Amino acid sequence: MNNRALVIDVTRGGFIESRHQVIAVISDAKGKRHSQWGDADQQVFPRSTAKPLQALPLMLSGAVQDLNLSQQQVAMACSSHNGEPQHSNLVTQWLDQLGMSSEHLECGSHWPLYQPATVALAQSGVQACAVHNNCSGKHCGFLSFAHHQGIDPKGYINHQHPVQLAVNDAMGRMMDLKVADYPMGIDGCSIPTYALPLPSLAMAFARFGTGEQLPDDWQKACHSLYQAMVNEPFYVAGSKRHCTYVMQAYGTQVACKTGAEGVFGAAIPSLGLGIALKALDGTSRAAEVALNVLLNHLHLTPTDPHFEQYLELHNCNKIHVSNVQVAS
Repeated sequence: MNNRALVIDVTRGGFIESRHQVIAVISDAKGKRHSQWGDADQQVFPRSTAKPLQALPLMLSGAVQDLNLSQQQVAMACSSHNGEPQHSNLVTQWLDQLGMSSEHLECGSHWPLYQPATVALAQSGVQACAVHNNCSGKHCGFLSFAHHQGIDPKGYINHQHPVQLAVNDAMGRMMDLKVADYPMGIDGCSIPTYALPLPSLAMAFARFGTGEQLPDDWQKACHSLYQAMVNEPFYVAGSKRHCTYVMQAYGTQVACKTGAEGVFGAAIPSLGLGIALKALDGTSRAAEVALNVLLNHLHLTPTDPHFEQYLELHNCNKIHVSNVQVAS
């Protein structure tokens, strides 16, 4: 095990301009650590990295089958999407399917994350609404669960609402802990988020990818969510997003999910492993590079021949990363 963090050096003209430190854990489904970097026994807010786990009640309840949700919708339930037309249109259709509208979404409103989508929306004269929120797919999943269970969805973002209690129970089962015992904050989309041990998050992703240590129905639920993510990676994130690029490049080998403040999680079923990492300074660029390093560390090979070109453009031309090293 490595007690020093991953070090991401950002250079300009051969000079180190910035340096990021990333803590990381690679674990199997029993919690045995394959590798770690830095003081990994820290509690972190998983933020949106937890979305695939938060979608489990939707799948376990039978709502996906009863509502005849598509793989794109299931992928959106795990997403932090760009708010591109494909995303916002699908959310609108999903709400219509539930007999609801954007007024039922309690995630708040913001303009699309993808600048061309924001420009196009502004030029059309349409005001951004909750449908364009990057978490609206997850919230549609919450509303679908409530609808299927006959639960009043009003206030579903409250930590004591049955929807959030079900989410916490599912996350706790995947991580072998009681979520409510840990410090609670409020996520960017208004739901509760809890500061949880990073190794537990890595173990949860290992279980998510393999189904190991889980009952049969949980295995099936995880498998369905995993397949939706890797089959529809555009609906997990969108254009020019690292999650989408990685899943497109690695095919069915990896399902990954980013979170705010430099968190990333990934499941690698073929190896029986899960990854959880946190850039200590909260930067996404460091977390993205670190994920690439760890996938390479595990000797995974992308099937997309253009992935190296993407990495060159994304890591060098865009953010001037020319040196990534694993501290020894």
